[in-house]
Amino acid sequence: MQAWLKAGWALVGLGVAYLAVSLFLRDQGPGPRARPAQKPKAPAAPVQGPVRIVQFYGMPGAVARGERVTICYGVENAQSVRLDPPVEPVQPHWNRCFTAAPEATTTYTLTAEGAGGSRAAASFTIQVMPPAPKILFVELSGKQLRRGEPLTVCYGVEHAVSVRLEPLGMDLKPVAKDCVRVYPPRTLKFRLIARSADGRQDREEFTVTVEP
Repeated sequence: MQAWLKAGWALVGLGVAYLAVSLFLRDQGPGPRARPAQKPKAPAAPVQGPVRIVQFYGMPGAVARGERVTICYGVENAQSVRLDPPVEPVQPHWNRCFTAAPEATTTYTLTAEGAGGSRAAASFTIQVMPPAPKILFVELSGKQLRRGEPLTVCYGVEHAVSVRLEPLGMDLKPVAKDCVRVYPPRTLKFRLIARSADGRQDREEFTVTVEP
């Protein structure tokens, strides 16, 4: 009888222990699980500021037709640039220069575009004047004359609207080649002056000696 009681109490003890372990495991929940491998994050794109034109100019600001000017530009945070009117292909650059030969007064505009549709523009104007007047040549029949002898002056000019021979006050033709005859009353220092429509001038000086 005592052996049977001991065996019964042993079974009861095992049941209680099993129940305690089961309750403990339930309270602890499932064990830690392995986390899935995470993909490496792509590096963040660099933050760009707004597009900006740091410089855009032409020099000199006024030229005669046929002369060249230097155009310089520089941009920041730009993906593309455009020059109007076009002179040569342009790309985003911090500091770049090239030359142009405008035929008439021209306004140049630089447009720069950046990320997200940002845009900046700048302009300047080059004044183009007619070519400066130029005396091509002056030829004299002589530099020493006797009183009463004629002096023949041959000359040629270009880009001039008027030609004057001083100090005689003679208006001459503004042509590429012509000759005139004058009678200097005494030794004179002559000035041949060619003028353009805007007042610019070219001049040639020569002295003719008149002997008694």
